[in-house]
Amino acid sequence: MRYTNILLPIMLLLPLLGFAQERSFGTLPLAQKPGASALRGPDLKDSPQYVRSLAIYNKLVQARGDFRYPVPNFFMRREERRVAGIDYDRLEIVLEEKAYEVCVGFGEESEAAIAFLLGHELTHYYEKHVWQKGFAAEYKDLEIGSMKLDSLADAARRETEADYLGGFLAYSAGFGLFDKGGEVLARLYKAYGMPENIPGYPSLADRQALGKRTAEKLSSLVDVFDMANLLTATGKYAEAYEFYRYVLMQYQSREIYNNLGVAAVLDALQYFNPNELKFRFPLELDLESSASKGDGMANVRERILRQAILHFDAAISLDPNYAPAYVNKACAYALLDDYTRARFYASAEAKQAAQRGQYPKIARDADVLLGILEAREGRTAQADTLFRNAAQQGDYLAAYNLKVLRNEPLSPERAAPAGLVRERIAGKALSDLSSEPPFDPGKKVAVGSALDFYQFTGFDQPARLFYSHNVKTGDLHFYQLTAPGYQGKTARGIGLGQSRADIVAQYGEPGKTVETPRGQIMVYKAMLFVLGADGKLERWANYASEQL
Repeated sequence: MRYTNILLPIMLLLPLLGFAQERSFGTLPLAQKPGASALRGPDLKDSPQYVRSLAIYNKLVQARGDFRYPVPNFFMRREERRVAGIDYDRLEIVLEEKAYEVCVGFGEESEAAIAFLLGHELTHYYEKHVWQKGFAAEYKDLEIGSMKLDSLADAARRETEADYLGGFLAYSAGFGLFDKGGEVLARLYKAYGMPENIPGYPSLADRQALGKRTAEKLSSLVDVFDMANLLTATGKYAEAYEFYRYVLMQYQSREIYNNLGVAAVLDALQYFNPNELKFRFPLELDLESSASKGDGMANVRERILRQAILHFDAAISLDPNYAPAYVNKACAYALLDDYTRARFYASAEAKQAAQRGQYPKIARDADVLLGILEAREGRTAQADTLFRNAAQQGDYLAAYNLKVLRNEPLSPERAAPAGLVRERIAGKALSDLSSEPPFDPGKKVAVGSALDFYQFTGFDQPARLFYSHNVKTGDLHFYQLTAPGYQGKTARGIGLGQSRADIVAQYGEPGKTVETPRGQIMVYKAMLFVLGADGKLERWANYASEQL
């Protein structure tokens, strides 16, 4: 039997109004300057400083993607008393002008420094630290043994958690991994003329020590998230699911729920027989590997797919305008052969959310999915029209599907030319590293009961080496990833900022692609390329798997 391979757009991620009853308990300033005036300073509206900071604030809010509660208003004020803070009584977050000026001193990292402060305050809000502080304050006269509620230890925990989760928020919003929180605090204390010891706060030295440890922990969490995305892109869906779950236990956002659902959908594909799947999915396992799966697996795959739909629903509950989750939910229903719901979520929900949330790519991918539904139901002409229109708007997935629908030849992945050097990142070939993989002993992470994660960052150029070990199966998965700012090139001369066409000219069309809301991941046999919204290369990785 001949099968038509048509790529289905399942979106993977690598970011207003809400109603809730909140109990108000005052403020949580980043640092309260002793003896400062309690008078409110003037608002700096429409100033260049305010406009720039507001843009950063909005990116952080969108990256968090939690609109179950009202979003605090943002203000910049000319005052010198608290650096930055959240006020529950007024439902506002304030950044002081002097604090902004301190952040500007970080030059190219100034936006990351501002994001560090604002992400810190937003985390106080989302994690309800003000409510916890206020609740404890109402019972502060009670002692439980030798312990007092609202202790300095509680304050240190709140500040450390705000640095940790706020840093991950800033990373997910695109401001990079900022590890200079301790230096930011030192400059702020100096600029504000604050003593190192402020009542109600850990000492500056203690805050810096906590900040250093928090930055190390944050770096590890970012690596776990990147590893989850890499595992998903290369078809290791069961492992990816566990990595996303690990992140979700510490940080909840629409993207994490969405990606957890994507990993579940793709994991479910192994429980289909080839005669049940005419269509090939962009993040699928090889259809040939599922030939041994029996019809009795139908209940298993249905359970996994319905669990994935619950993950997509969780993402939508955080942000009703989050269009990728609607497309993914439609894909899950398509796999369940529920075309009525698949059409509804693709044509109505996904497209409307794409318009509300400004996701132009998602609107095109919804049309691609509708084209696939048309093709699966035998309406080839309608499918051709949908694919062609999306392809004319620059959608690579639609262009590929159109060729498959028309039985046109596809550009194969190019073999390496004879004598070409091996692919290297930061001067190292992955095969050399995987034979005796180095790792940082303090960075081993137990992702699950049988899954360990190892990391290494000791390269001259910005690059990372990750690998996971499944202690039950003996499977090892290695990934060597360029970091932002990497200056090297691939063995065939491709570097950051080059176009998809440049990559195809050297490597051919990839065997698989992973759609993202911003762009696409091009997956080849031993390497992958991550494209941004402009179709330009942002990162790439070499990968390999072994078994002990």
